[in-house]
Amino acid sequence: MQHSIARPGGYTLYAESHGEGAALVFLNGLSQSTANWMSHTRAFRDRFRVVVYDARGQGRSTLGQGPISLAGHVGDLRALLDDLHIETAHICGFSHGARVALAFAAAAPEMTSTLILTSTGADADGRRRAIIESWRHILRLGGVEALAWASIPTILGARFLGELDGQLEPLVRATVQRNQPDGLVALLEGMTGYPPADLDAAAVTARALLITSLEDPLVSAESATRLASLLRAHHEAWSGAGHTIPIELPERWRTTVATFLEG
Repeated sequence: MQHSIARPGGYTLYAESHGEGAALVFLNGLSQSTANWMSHTRAFRDRFRVVVYDARGQGRSTLGQGPISLAGHVGDLRALLDDLHIETAHICGFSHGARVALAFAAAAPEMTSTLILTSTGADADGRRRAIIESWRHILRLGGVEALAWASIPTILGARFLGELDGQLEPLVRATVQRNQPDGLVALLEGMTGYPPADLDAAAVTARALLITSLEDPLVSAESATRLASLLRAHHEAWSGAGHTIPIELPERWRTTVATFLEG
């Protein structure tokens, strides 16, 4: 089922819900849309009410007026759950979506059944900050297609890139089709003002799972370990993938998440 939720600031959020049962919400990475969760939605919809949505400025959600902030993302997710009459949910975020999920769990513990984070850490080191800043300039100078090509060697692991070998153009086309240039600009600019993640992590009370990659240039091992400690989370650090773990190791990721959700 498709949903459209009007928000103050003149924008609407696009969302979908599939299945019945306890709510499981997937939060997109920066340049993703609900389409990136299709295979995972199919895998979980027989046991959960799976909710996917595009954050403000992503996919089929509009941008509206005013700057994007982390608090705004948290308010949007709360409004989405209220609109769908969901009192509590399992909150599952990847990358940028994981940062939003973490902030939501800290701000709305009464609505967070469990917290599942992938490819995120407690803080942004110099390398991560430089990568994000380079993406901002590439997007401004070359557009979404240039950003998609430039980000591929950073977000995809060596094994996955070897398997794709010469089949990168469909990934780039999908990124271009699913993203609004002004939305991506606003999202990247908004990220520069996010508070340190460890402040939110210390306030989280929900049972938590953290999945990271040992080969992820955006999340250092130290940052991941610190976040897991602050959350008192079950932490799995994998090899064989880059930043985009749910795409590169989908079956292992689903199995790990399902096992965690089963308690």
